[in-house]
Amino acid sequence: MPEVASSADAIAAWAGWEQGEQWLLRRLGQVAALEAAPARLVEALRRASRAHAQAGMAVDADTGSVVRALAAHNIPCVLLKGPARRAAAGLYPLADARRTSDVDVLVQTSQAEAAWRLLASSGYAPLEPFDPAHAQPGESELWAPSRHHLRPLTRPGGAAVELHVSTAWELPAAEAWSRSTAGAREIEWQGLTVRVPSATELLWHGLTHAQRWASQSRGPSTWILRYWLDAAAIQAAADVDWSHIAERLGGPELPDAARARLWLSAAAQLAGVPLPPSIAATRAFPLPEVLRWRLVVFTRTGADSRWRDKLLDEATRAELRLPLMPLVSERPLPIQLRRRTASLLARAVYVTWRSLSR
Repeated sequence: MPEVASSADAIAAWAGWEQGEQWLLRRLGQVAALEAAPARLVEALRRASRAHAQAGMAVDADTGSVVRALAAHNIPCVLLKGPARRAAAGLYPLADARRTSDVDVLVQTSQAEAAWRLLASSGYAPLEPFDPAHAQPGESELWAPSRHHLRPLTRPGGAAVELHVSTAWELPAAEAWSRSTAGAREIEWQGLTVRVPSATELLWHGLTHAQRWASQSRGPSTWILRYWLDAAAIQAAADVDWSHIAERLGGPELPDAARARLWLSAAAQLAGVPLPPSIAATRAFPLPEVLRWRLVVFTRTGADSRWRDKLLDEATRAELRLPLMPLVSERPLPIQLRRRTASLLARAVYVTWRSLSR
C-alpha cells in the first residue's frame, strides 16, 4: 500500500526533525501499538534509535570517566542536563529518550581550574585550540567566553566534556551550586554513586536552556519534542516544587515569563499532567494542532522540501505571536524580497489551515 509507506516515511521524517525517534518508539511499545504500526516506520525508528543509543553509551562512558577522575582527587560534582537525565531514568521514565551528545558536570568555582587541568592531564584535550589573537572577551586557555563553564574538552572518539561552575550566564556560581546540591539525589549508576539535581532543578535548567537557545536562534528552534521531552519526563514524576519555579519566572535567567509558561504548557500536555494555577499560562500552547500540522507538512512536502522549514517555522511563530522570520540585512534586496514573500505565504497557508481545521 503506497499510501501507508508514504505515511510511514512522513512520520519517520517528522520524528527525526523533532529529534524524538527513541521516545516515539518507546511510547509505541508502552501503549502496545508497535505491532499495529507500519513495519517501515518501526524499522526507521529502530535504526535511528540504535544510532542514538550508541551515542548515548559513549556519553555514559565519558561521564563515568570524568566522575571517577574527579572523585579520585576529592573534587565533588553534580551531573547536569543529558548525563543527569540518563542517570535518573529510573526515577523519571523516558528521561533518557532523546539525543544526548556531550557531558555536562557542575563543579565548585574554587576547584574548577584544577578539575580542568586534571582532565587535561588524563587524556582529554581542548575541543578547539585556543588562539589568543582571536579570543572573544572573557575567553582564555581554560575559560569559555560566557565564564559559566570552562572550555570544552574531549578525547579521541569521546564526547565533548563541559565543566560548569553555573547553570546560566546570569546565575552566580555559588547560587547554582546551592540549588543543584540542595535536594540532590544520590544514584547508583554504572558502578558509581553520582549526584543528580532535584526534579525542580532539572526542570528549571531544561526550561532555561531551551528558552536561551530559542532567543539566540532566529527561529523558535526549541519548540520541538527534543526539548519538551526533558520537561515532560520530569513533570510526569509529580515531585516538582512549583513555588520555586513561579518565584524565578520573570527573573534575570528567564525574563519572558509568559513565553516560559506557554512552553511549560506544551510539556505538560505531552506529560499528560496539568500545570498548577501559579504556573499555568493564560492560554495553552495548541500542541495537538501544531503536531498535526507538522505531520501534514512532512506528508505533503517530503523531508527535503525547501518549503518545509518555512511552513514549520512560521506555524510555530504564528502560535507564539511572533513576527515573520527576520531578514538578514547583508543579503541582496531581491533575495530578501523572495524570503519575505515566502514567509508571508507560509504564514498565510498555516493560518488558513488552522481556521479550516477548527
